Parts: sequence; structure tokens; C-alpha cells
Amino acid sequence: MSPRLARALAPPLLIGAIACSDRAPTSPAPAPLDARAEAAAARGPAKGSSTRAIDSRGGALPSLQGVWGGDHIGLTITAYGGFVEYDCSAGTIDQVFAPDASGHFDLPGTWYFTPPVLFEDWRPDKRPARYFGVLDGKNIQMTVIRLDDGLTLSYRLTQDTVPRILRCL
Repeated sequence: MSPRLARALAPPLLIGAIACSDRAPTSPAPAPLDARAEAAAARGPAKGSSTRAIDSRGGALPSLQGVWGGDHIGLTITAYGGFVEYDCSAGTIDQVFAPDASGHFDLPGTWYFTPPVLFEDWRPDKRPARYFGVLDGKNIQMTVIRLDDGLTLSYRLTQDTVPRILRCL
């Protein structure tokens, strides 16, 4: 390449490199961090890329969809969220179940008490919850935080396993 051509191409290439970097001045300001996110940030970046496990149609990967069971919990992952059932309550995951490349996830959702008998016009009193944890092959280690009262519960789930739930009486 001639020196004249190199000088002509240098400014556009430099501008393109700056514009496409994550340090460009047009990047959005970072969101405020909660205590869990601050702890994760203190650990440093996750290993691998931050690619999320989403299929080409935008939903959860078909390999993740289905029933996951554990002691006192059942999780059904759908293309666009999930349903959680506990011993005396239930909940929803209101976002695509899409762990990052290292298997970590942090998803918004709800939880609600389920009475032993559901009457015809019963409507759940849904409360906010946060579902976070790590997917490791066919196992999920998941923590649920009920945001209204701060109760934190941890569970281990296995794919294609029948949930072991005790019904409230």
C-alpha cells in the first residue's frame, strides 16, 4: 500500500474504531447497581463473553425449555419466561431465561401464596421477586429473593426431574 493511500485511509479507520468501541462517548450511562450487582462487579468480569443463550427467534433455547425439579420447587421454562411452583406458593419469571456464557442469570418475576383450595374467582396477590443463579449443564442453582419482605431462598434444580413439592393443607 502506498504511503499516500495509507494517510488517506487512517482517519476513517480511526474514527470507525472509536465509534465501534464500548468506550465511545455515545455509550449509555451505566445503570445504578444494587448490592448483589456491586458484589458481582467487585469480582470482575465473567469468564468468557457475555453472549446470552437465546435462540434465533428470541426465546429461551429449546434445550433449556421444559420441567426442572428439586426439593420443594418445580420450574417450567418456556420460550419467553417461566413458571415456578413451591410447597405453598408459586411465581413467574417474566423475562426470557437466557443465562450468559458462564451460565449466570438474574431475572425479574413474581411470587404469590397459593391456598390449599382455589375458588372459582380466586386471583393471586402477586408480589415482586428476583430469580438469580447459575446454570451448569442439566443443573440450576437458583436463589429467589422476595422483594417485598426480603426473604431469600435457595434451591437446586435438575432438568427433566419431577419436582418434590409438598401441598399445603
